[in-house]
Amino acid sequence: MRLARAVGAAVLLVAVGEAGHRLLEGTGWGGAAAHHAFHLVYALGAVAAFLVWAIRDVRRHGMPRFAWSLSPRQEGASEGRTA
Repeated sequence: MRLARAVGAAVLLVAVGEAGHRLLEGTGWGGAAAHHAFHLVYALGAVAAFLVWAIRDVRRHGMPRFAWSLSPRQEGASEGRTA
């Protein structure tokens, strides 16, 4: 079910993006300006979608935890050296 929703969302985004691209080209902005404006708006939309997904995931599952520690290693501890 998740795959179907993801594919549907991707198809919808592509369709809306292409429609917006054609709309911008039809406003008389010129090809290059419309093309670059489309990419800026599309990128901002992708950032917004990712932030919504990340916030929902953190609310649902809590902050991520790591199984390994970030404490500094003791000098020579893992390399088998002796003092």
